[in-house]
Amino acid sequence: MADLAKAVGMSRPALYQYFRNKEDIARSLTEVYFANAAGRVAQALQAKGTPAEVLEAAFRAKMGKLTGMIAGPHGEELMQLGHSVSGEVVEQGTARIVALFAMWLEKQRLTGAIHYEGASEDVARVMMNALNGIKVPPYKQFDRDLTILAQTLGRGLSV
Repeated sequence: MADLAKAVGMSRPALYQYFRNKEDIARSLTEVYFANAAGRVAQALQAKGTPAEVLEAAFRAKMGKLTGMIAGPHGEELMQLGHSVSGEVVEQGTARIVALFAMWLEKQRLTGAIHYEGASEDVARVMMNALNGIKVPPYKQFDRDLTILAQTLGRGLSV
């Protein structure tokens, strides 16, 4: 809490004037994160490039500043707190982002740029599960793993 208060330029007691407790802060941050992430992902998926390039940009857009934060000293605590108190928010935000990826996949498939079996929604959900699956300690490897995941999926879709 002291680090968070310092990051936003206020005292710990001042934080509690706006939020009931640490869980309320985590829920609010998670809501803001997903609202911003959806906009960034939508924009990234409109960019030109190979499927691998677009996926990497979109994955990075989904993660936003979280990529650097989870590699920091409070990364594990942030990940656990966000999921423990914001399950519904995470579920809704993830569904919105999966829908964005599904639309991109379908559009790319219709133009012949990529190929895959099954429903676009299922492929998008698996992609998001894979992205979430690499968010494991040690978090310092996450950035590299995100690149590897995007390249692997992008190249696989391009076959």
